[in-house]
Amino acid sequence: MKIRSPRFLIKLFLFSLALGTLPVLLLGVLSYNKSSAMIEDKVAKGNQLNLQQTQQRVEQILRAADTSATHFINSALVVSAINMKLAPEQFETVNGLLQGLHQLQSFELGIDDIVLASFNQGWVLDNNTEVLPLSNYRNADLIERYKRDNKSTFWAPSVSGDQVHLVKKLPLHSLNPSGLLIVKFRSAELARLLAGSNELGEAMIVSETGGLLAHSDPSAISQAAGYEEALQTVRTSKEPVGSFRTTGNNHAAVVYRKSAYTGWAYVSIASVDLITRDSKAIEWYTYTICFIILVITLALSWLGASRMYRPINRLYRDLQAEPELKPNGSSDEIGYIGSQVKNMLGVQSNLKNIVERQRVQLEELFMIKLYEGELAQREISEKLTAFKWERKWTQVCVIAVQIDALRDTRYEEIDEDLLLFSINNMAEELIPLQRRLKPVVMHRKQVMLIGCAAGEEDRYKQIVNDLCAEMKQKVAQFLELSITLGVSRFYGTINEARSAYEDANEALKYAIRMEPGSVIYIEDAEPEGTQLRFPVTLERELLDAVKLADEELANERLSAYLHSVFQEKVSHREYFVTLTSLLLALVRLKQTLGDEKEAVFEGEKSLIDELYKLKTVREVEQWFGQTLIHPLITRLEGLRKKQYARISDQMLAIIHNEAGTELSLDDCAARLGYHPDYIRGVFRKEVGVNFSEYLSNYRLKQAKEMLTDTELKITDIAEKLHYTNPQNFIRYFRKQEGMTPGQYRDLQRKKE
Repeated sequence: MKIRSPRFLIKLFLFSLALGTLPVLLLGVLSYNKSSAMIEDKVAKGNQLNLQQTQQRVEQILRAADTSATHFINSALVVSAINMKLAPEQFETVNGLLQGLHQLQSFELGIDDIVLASFNQGWVLDNNTEVLPLSNYRNADLIERYKRDNKSTFWAPSVSGDQVHLVKKLPLHSLNPSGLLIVKFRSAELARLLAGSNELGEAMIVSETGGLLAHSDPSAISQAAGYEEALQTVRTSKEPVGSFRTTGNNHAAVVYRKSAYTGWAYVSIASVDLITRDSKAIEWYTYTICFIILVITLALSWLGASRMYRPINRLYRDLQAEPELKPNGSSDEIGYIGSQVKNMLGVQSNLKNIVERQRVQLEELFMIKLYEGELAQREISEKLTAFKWERKWTQVCVIAVQIDALRDTRYEEIDEDLLLFSINNMAEELIPLQRRLKPVVMHRKQVMLIGCAAGEEDRYKQIVNDLCAEMKQKVAQFLELSITLGVSRFYGTINEARSAYEDANEALKYAIRMEPGSVIYIEDAEPEGTQLRFPVTLERELLDAVKLADEELANERLSAYLHSVFQEKVSHREYFVTLTSLLLALVRLKQTLGDEKEAVFEGEKSLIDELYKLKTVREVEQWFGQTLIHPLITRLEGLRKKQYARISDQMLAIIHNEAGTELSLDDCAARLGYHPDYIRGVFRKEVGVNFSEYLSNYRLKQAKEMLTDTELKITDIAEKLHYTNPQNFIRYFRKQEGMTPGQYRDLQRKKE
């Protein structure tokens, strides 16, 4: 037999190797990344702190110069001179202004030059010249440009880029300034302040417009060291403080701060390679340690995997040695072993299921045979022991359950078996195992045998009542059905289960006189008498109401009939004898109606079989009403209507043919074979008027026709219509038409 390569050993080795190396590698990579990030964060915070200190130094100088310049332009000399027309001969004023300018420039603020100009008087004064006309000044265009600016105080770089100007208009905050003061700072002085901030990169100051005002390396101030994109990002940023990384070839970390005082941005740009220089050593150290751990883990993984694989390999070889256990193409040894174990468990489970199903079927078969009395006492004892049903009961009884009715519920008759099995499952769950044997369904009933242990005899009936009440409540709750329970007498042993079963069935037969949902004990339901007196009078009244087609009266008589039958406590067989007698009487009444081809009764082929399936008085009443009485009354009503129509048609024909004779209702009744009172009512109901009124109206109609179409005398017409004398005819005609017959004839002739 060919042994496959040890795939699981390789997997186990690779898993052990991965388990030992991956966490170390992951930890090393994370440690390196974390340390690099911490170093970068420290550098960024250091640069941010340096920028903050640099900003404080620069702005301290600028604010000092700004304060001195403000004091100067607010002095009385400047305020009065700015609106004066100065000339060289105004020596004292000019000398005082020059001294003030020299004093501002004397501070160690890096001030290169100071210019004072008057817009209204058109003169300019600086440290290097005398008072000159503004139009002749060499930087007149610069003064004009600053004049147009809307701000009263602002900082601006020079065009050449070597100076930074502080511009203050006179007077301050005026909408129409009279002049301005320009304080010129050397950019080199600002660069000197930045020189100590370039330990980890380049520091620079950028104006609001993006111009480079100062750089820690003065040689790079013209080209901004190739970081135009970074400076543009800083200029457009809305945040006052921030940091980011540049992309492209100049990969650097940028930190910046924006000044609310000048609007300048203080920027520090450091190369990423410079920042991560220290982290490179950590990287190589981490990789070296990880490689050493990898080699050690490789050796330990192989030794450990080999040792753990030995018992698996032995089991795998043993299974392959069995000829009936063939390899099934599993991926590895564990897969092969698992598939074989799964197959064995499947076989075991199938065997258990078969045994369990057979056990359930055997238990049900045993209970059915027990109830039908087909088991000997010895066989009963053996089965109880085999099923582990030994019970030390002193009393037993059988409870049989039947569904009261499926009419007017959400179920159909076909669902009855499923519902009984549902009730059977409820019984198994509700009744403790130590108090019952297995419940079963047989003969359209759910049956269970209940027992009581020693010492429970006094309250055994209460226990049974409680179980029955709980069964009724659960069935009503979950199935929305009403059930009736029949309870047998209490017997001493399980061997008497057949007698108990017969008692329970007998008890259910008395449910017909009980309310739905009753618990019927056979001892309580047994009849006091043995014979039921037939309610002959009520039966005759019921049949008479049906013959009269009075459905309301028939239903009333039916209720009285059933009440009379079921108020007596007799054997249930007596009830059905009486009900069968009523059924046959109604069938005979149907047969007397003739026309056998027309179906009067619909439903089951055998009415008696249908009757014997009924379980309650309400069902009996509904069944008689819907199946027998209503169709009969409908049939009788149809026949009555046909008969009425035929009689009325015959009477109308007699009137139309014999209106000129001595015709009376009695004559018509005699000729048709009915009583006069009967045909009087029929004629009035069908025609709408009584016989004499219709006859008089018909004779009047004939009189009108003879008066219009013939020349007969009125006496002749009265005689033809069988009036006793002409005067009677004339009076009747005048009463009906409002004129005499002669007047009627004249009126008709005039119309013609």
